[in-house]
Amino acid sequence: MAKRTHLFTTIFILMLTVIGSSLWFMNPPIVTKGDTETQSEVATTTPNEERYVVIHLDTMTLDLHHDAMTVETLPLLSQGRPGSYYETIGGSYTNDYKTPLHFSSIGHVYMPYSVHLFGNYFIHGIPYYPDGRPVSSTYSGGCIRLTNENAEKVFTFIKKGTRIIITRGDEESFKKTMQASSTFSSIDMTNLMVATISLEALTQDNAITDTDGMTSTTRKTILPRLILKGDTDVAKLYASSIGTDAFVATMNAKAQALGLTNTHFYDVESPVATTYEDYERFMTYITTYKSYLRTIQMSK
Repeated sequence: MAKRTHLFTTIFILMLTVIGSSLWFMNPPIVTKGDTETQSEVATTTPNEERYVVIHLDTMTLDLHHDAMTVETLPLLSQGRPGSYYETIGGSYTNDYKTPLHFSSIGHVYMPYSVHLFGNYFIHGIPYYPDGRPVSSTYSGGCIRLTNENAEKVFTFIKKGTRIIITRGDEESFKKTMQASSTFSSIDMTNLMVATISLEALTQDNAITDTDGMTSTTRKTILPRLILKGDTDVAKLYASSIGTDAFVATMNAKAQALGLTNTHFYDVESPVATTYEDYERFMTYITTYKSYLRTIQMSK
């Protein structure tokens, strides 16, 4: 009798085990912290999908793209006046930050739905003064201005790392140049890149102390000395405003945004090694997007 009871108990336990294992789907899974993070990444990432933005300065439009598909085209309200020192930039950038409301220390205005492009340049809605009055100028200080409604759309669409292409041509304008081993040295390219960063990342009209350490001036006033005379003291003065390493890093970030594969700057006063393709690409950029510098060159 004891043997039969023991056998019955064994069979009963075995049946419970089999039934329990067949009902595994009714039990919640045990998830570790690492599994949770992995599942979250998978849930928010669509393979082979890229979102990017193309801003056409010539047609005053902004395209939102998912891969090859244009999701929406929005009109620009304004851009920086061509030929001015604050003319809107070109290039291919990746967004590093955005903020719902940015205060411009240059224009002294609030800019809603601000998406950073490069240096002093943003995409944003209609700016307004601290007293609430909207800015009415038909030109911006170089930023891409949209209606608040459209700026909010762009703000929502763009994530950190989203590509933003700004062009007066097509979206291939700033594709990378071909790698090359044969280079030549150009001091003009260094001087013009320093001048470009001065216009795009520094203020121009605020008072600064000149290279003599005594005279009050502005960056805009002394810029011709760099362009026409190659005055390296001006270049070093510009660089010192944010630190030479940071300034040179910004020069290289700009070169990358223009697709200059073979050009890398090490300081603000030496000729840079470059290629003819890189040189031509950069000079085309100066003519097309920084014609203010060409005006200075022609003034001699």
